[in-house]
Amino acid sequence: MNNALLEAIQKSDGRYLNDQELRSFDELAEAFQTRIAAYLYIKEHSKELVINALRRLIQTPHRQVVQEHGAQCQRDMMYTLEYIAKGLLLRDEDGFMEEYLVWMQNILRAFHRQDACVVAYKLLKEEVRTTMPGDQSNTVILYLEKLIEALDTGI
Repeated sequence: MNNALLEAIQKSDGRYLNDQELRSFDELAEAFQTRIAAYLYIKEHSKELVINALRRLIQTPHRQVVQEHGAQCQRDMMYTLEYIAKGLLLRDEDGFMEEYLVWMQNILRAFHRQDACVVAYKLLKEEVRTTMPGDQSNTVILYLEKLIEALDTGI
C-alpha cells in the first residue's frame, strides 16, 4: 500500500479521515484495476514480450550479446518484468528504483553489458507499447523508462 495512505491512517488516530484524505484511497482504487490487469498481462505474456524484444535485438549491432548470452538475457528480462508486475501491485515505484535497479546496475557493470541492455530494454518497452492495452502499457512503461534511464546514465 502507498506510504502516503499508510501515513494518513496513522495520523488519523482517534478520528475519521476527512474527504481530502479519503481521496487518495479513491485514486488508489481506480488505478488498481489497471494495475491488476497489467500484472495479469505480464504474467501471461512476459515470455512472448521478451522473446520478441530479443529477436529484434539480434538485428542490431548487439547481435553477439544475444548469441552468447541469450538465455541469461531472457531470464533477466523476464525477472525484470516479474519485479515490475509486483511493483505495480504494491504501487511502489520507489522500491523498484531502490532495490531492483541498484542490483541490476551492479550486475551489468560487472559484465560490461550496459549498452546492449539499454537497447534490449528499449525494444522491450516498444513491445509493451504495441501489445498491451493503453492504460496498462503506460503503467509498465513508467517502470521500464526508469530502468532504461538508470542503466543509460548510471544513476
